[in-house]
Amino acid sequence: MAGYPELVQDKILCFVCSVKGIETTFPTYYELQDHLYKDHDMTKDPAMEIFTKQKSLASKASPTK
Repeated sequence: MAGYPELVQDKILCFVCSVKGIETTFPTYYELQDHLYKDHDMTKDPAMEIFTKQKSLASKASPTK
C-alpha cells in the first residue's frame, strides 16, 4: 500500500561476536545476557557483576508462589 512505511523489527547484536566478525542477533536483551554468560566469559566484567547483583536482588524482591 502506498503511503505506509514497512515495519522493521529491531535486532540486538552481540558486541563480542561482532568484534570477531560474527553477526549474532537476539530478539531481547535477556537472551543477549544469557548468551554473554554462556558463550563468552563475561562474569569477570565489572558491568556484568553489577547486572548480576541487580538481577539477584530483583529475584529476591519478587514474591514467590
